[in-house]
Parts: sequence; C-alpha cells; structure tokens
Amino acid sequence: MTPRRLYVPVVLGTLAVGGIAFLAAGRTWAESEVKAEGLAAATVSVSGSDAQPLVPALALVVVTTALAILAAGPRLRRVIGGLTALVAVVGIVVVPRSGSGRLADALTSAAEKSPAYTGPASLGEASHGVWDLVTIAAFAAALVLGVLTVRFGPQWPTMSSRYDAPSARPQKEIRTDTDLWKAMDDGRDPTA
Repeated sequence: MTPRRLYVPVVLGTLAVGGIAFLAAGRTWAESEVKAEGLAAATVSVSGSDAQPLVPALALVVVTTALAILAAGPRLRRVIGGLTALVAVVGIVVVPRSGSGRLADALTSAAEKSPAYTGPASLGEASHGVWDLVTIAAFAAALVLGVLTVRFGPQWPTMSSRYDAPSARPQKEIRTDTDLWKAMDDGRDPTA
C-alpha cells in the first residue's frame, strides 16, 4: 500500500478510535452491590468518566487531531501526528485498570452515596466490565495511527491554495481592468 493510500484510512481510523474511546469512557467500568441487614440492596456503578475524568477529554483531542490532519500542511501534520501519539500514551497510562486505586475509590465514593451504605462492610465484591480495556485498545490504536501520521503525513495530499486566505495567495500583476477588479474582489488594494 502506498503512503498516499493511507491518508483516508488513517484519518477515518483516528476519528473512529477517538470516538470509541469517548464512548467507552461513558460506559460502566465497575459495579458493586451495597447490602446492609434490614435495608434494601442497591447496585452502584462507576463509569470511566467517574473514575478518571481526563479520559473523555483525551478522546476528544484524538477526534480533533483527525480533523486537523485534513486542514494541515505537510510540516504541521508531523506535529499533529506526534500530538496524537502523545495523547494516546497519556490515555493508556491514565486509564484505571481493574482493581486500581482510582476505580476502587470512585466505586467506594458512589457506594457512600447509596442509602443502603452502612460502612465498608456493606460494599460487596466489585465486578469489572470490559470498557476500560476497550478504551486502552482505542488509545493503543490511536498511538499507531499517530505514528503513521508522523511518518507518512507529509506525503499526503493537502487542500489547494484556493482555500488559503487572499493575502496568502501569490499576488498577480495588474495589467488589465479585469485584473484590477479581481484584485479588489480578493480584498487587495490595487493602488498600493
């Protein structure tokens, strides 16, 4: 596969894994039953956003970098790819794994707000979902896509100069009345 053919899959893949990480951060990562004698049992759950609020923000940065690749020039794409890789590494590190302190603390905090909570003994065994692992996998894929952007981004097609600001376009010499009117349409002062 040529580097130019990687352009669309990398942009769409980066967009997708950022969205998957954001979606997974909002799902239940752990839940536990709170039971006390004489009281009705209650189930408390903790999402990734509850355990680590930074995770959805990092996922949104990944989505944003995918969109930035479309508008960036060749040199800036290397920076964007590096940012994507850096954010992905941070995401992999901060996602609380099953049984980690942040996830356990968030679960305990949620249990303390339950009407069935009478003390630490009333909190049952925690069951962990797979959403934290999905989030880690999404950030790992974002890391790979970021590295691909650093490596091949400068070789990908860019937006044409037609989308540049008028002042950034090369100035044409004014020779005819038509050139004069075009210069004024572009926002240039033809008398300067």
